[in-house]
Amino acid sequence: MHQATDRNRLHSVELRTPIVIQSPTDPPAPERSRFWYSTLPQILVAVSVIVGIGLRVFAYARNQSLWIDEAMLALNVVYRTPAELLQPLDLNQGAPVGYLLMSKAMVLAFGGSEYALRGISLLAGLASVVVFTKLAYQALSQQAARIAVSLFALSPFLIGYSAEFKQYELDAALAVGLMAVGLPVWRGEAGRWRLLGFAIAGAMAVWFSHPAAFVLGGLGVAALADAIVRRDRGACCSRLAIVATWSASFGLCYFFFTRKLGMNQYLLDYWAGKFLPLPPTRPGDFAWIVHHFLEFFDKPGGLASSDFGGGGLASVCFLVGGVLFAKTDWRLLVALVTPLLLAMLASGLHKYPFAGRLLLFAVPAMLLVVAHGAALIVERLRGLSPLAGVVVLAVLFVAPIAECNWHVKRPIHAEDTREVVARMHAQWQPDDRAYIFYGAAPTFAYYSPQFPFPPAQVRFGVENRGGDQKVFQRELTHFKGSARVWVLIAHRNVSEETAIQAYLDSMGTCQETLRLTDAVLFRYDLSTPGNRAAHP
Repeated sequence: MHQATDRNRLHSVELRTPIVIQSPTDPPAPERSRFWYSTLPQILVAVSVIVGIGLRVFAYARNQSLWIDEAMLALNVVYRTPAELLQPLDLNQGAPVGYLLMSKAMVLAFGGSEYALRGISLLAGLASVVVFTKLAYQALSQQAARIAVSLFALSPFLIGYSAEFKQYELDAALAVGLMAVGLPVWRGEAGRWRLLGFAIAGAMAVWFSHPAAFVLGGLGVAALADAIVRRDRGACCSRLAIVATWSASFGLCYFFFTRKLGMNQYLLDYWAGKFLPLPPTRPGDFAWIVHHFLEFFDKPGGLASSDFGGGGLASVCFLVGGVLFAKTDWRLLVALVTPLLLAMLASGLHKYPFAGRLLLFAVPAMLLVVAHGAALIVERLRGLSPLAGVVVLAVLFVAPIAECNWHVKRPIHAEDTREVVARMHAQWQPDDRAYIFYGAAPTFAYYSPQFPFPPAQVRFGVENRGGDQKVFQRELTHFKGSARVWVLIAHRNVSEETAIQAYLDSMGTCQETLRLTDAVLFRYDLSTPGNRAAHP
């Protein structure tokens, strides 16, 4: 009787239990969820890092012609001795003395080629990816770290400047390294030797990077504030000693080298408009702050573009991340944000322009804050809709990816002077003469040893940006009567190029034109007056 009852009960349970047949190739639903929320993000981060490293190497291997700023710095490094590099540079150039001496060492070891000159930037770019990855996972939650690492790896301007002979990529790399060394200090994880290394690293960094002083300012304030809040007298004394070491090193570097840049009137005029109105009192002054804050996310932040925007979302994520840090890790917030505030203050004192590539050092810190805010927004939106968070991340990444795609086709500073100089050299005849537009003069001078021309038959224009365009007419008059005159224009200005062409057309006939990216080569017959020629 009991057996019959048990069979009936079992039969009823079997009838109520649905029979589900799973394919052995399809993982159960929970496993699929774990894949989408854990394994797939890991794969995407790994792909981002690999692509980012590949783009840095690609940009370097492309061996783009030097552009005017690179050429002006190269002429100093290649033709000066190490001792002469300690003096103010020619052509209104300025760079940290440590960077200049490292670059000179590369030239002495490998020659003055583009590869040798840009080698330090490439090494700095590659190293920063590795160190930033470690820093992000130590400083942020796992989800925020994944966002930060991917944004850093695909940051278009960090990629672009890793293939340029300028100090800005090293600025960013040193900022990442200093933050990585400083993070354990206020977390109480730094022993005696780490504190000593922190002091030495900061004291050396100011000789290799001008904005390293801002980064150290943020780290020092965070470390000292932590010791004061905890009322730890021992930590306060040791950290004061570290800051004093940095200050002494910076004072020496500033007195002997950096302060001279602040006296260069040409540079002050060039960066006019990039200095904070101090003190800000008028509505326009505060509008300046807002404008330059938002512009920072575009260039050099790389989180916005003219085609896809994204800067507004990035700024919102930055503000959200800042508020969240203020509640959870205010020390890290101070370390990340203070350098940018110090840079803005220095701009108000006319010591450091708050603009473009000069702020590349602050991009790693900005990305950490943006990623922290983006992770919180995505987490909150996931409760409303799983796709909402995906959309936010897609919008955040669309501009960097689009800019990377654009920079694959064209470097951030494309100027094909080398190619047009090579063309002129290949077709040069004994009686030819050449006029070199002032914007092409530095790159022409750099490539002259590789493509030599008779010095007596080459005439350089004088700098005239925004001046009286009749100067070009007086310069070109010297070529009247010559049958073959080459005219090289690079780092072009449309109005000036138009004026030069108009003067040449009134004097003779255009026989040949080669127009490349931001560089153009004309060959004119000025032996007899001719009609205006077409310029393809």
